Amino acid sequence: MIENGADITLFDSLIKGNLYLEDVKFQIEKDLGLGGFTFEKESYFKLEDFLTELTDFVQKLRSEHHSKWMKIVYRVDLTPKQYKFVQQMGGDTDENMAKAILLRIFQKVQTRKNYKG
Repeated sequence: MIENGADITLFDSLIKGNLYLEDVKFQIEKDLGLGGFTFEKESYFKLEDFLTELTDFVQKLRSEHHSKWMKIVYRVDLTPKQYKFVQQMGGDTDENMAKAILLRIFQKVQTRKNYKG
């Protein structure tokens, strides 16, 4: 995941059509719904398009509702090792956390699609 320095633009190339983005969007809203998150726009064209709203949400939740934030981290399935790594990355921690959430949810959706039988 992020440990390898993966960038969201690399994952965009793996997405097969708009349906994949819709699945990622649905899963984000499902996993972050505990904190009241929903996207403002109906559709998005790239994974990067999710980042602004996700970053704003992460910033607000981390600063105002830490216990909800930690429940979401658990639900998204960021390991303690991944969480600590993201915290120590430098730069904008909220944006890095949003990227980590986005990439982890992308992995979950991709895994589900690959093993759907």
